[in-house]
Amino acid sequence: MAFTFTTADCQTAASNLTSSASNFGSLIETMGELINSVSNNYQSDASTTIAESFRQVKEVGPAFQEAVNNCAKYLVETVAPAYEKLEATAKSKIEG
Repeated sequence: MAFTFTTADCQTAASNLTSSASNFGSLIETMGELINSVSNNYQSDASTTIAESFRQVKEVGPAFQEAVNNCAKYLVETVAPAYEKLEATAKSKIEG
């Protein structure tokens, strides 16, 4: 079975990655609001532990989003053009 991956597939994957990074940021923001609400309304060791654990996750969130967005950018700016060139070269060899 042949593996196929086209320029359009690169662009689709990049779009999906960018969307996922944005959704991740929104989710982290919403979770933060919910965890803060629980922590403010229910003081316990468990809520304190959960809030602290979440703060640690939230701290790495921007770096994670940046990495995902950089991957998407790499797909569009580097991989997709390479596939375009490969496709053109293969087509010219087949037709040539």
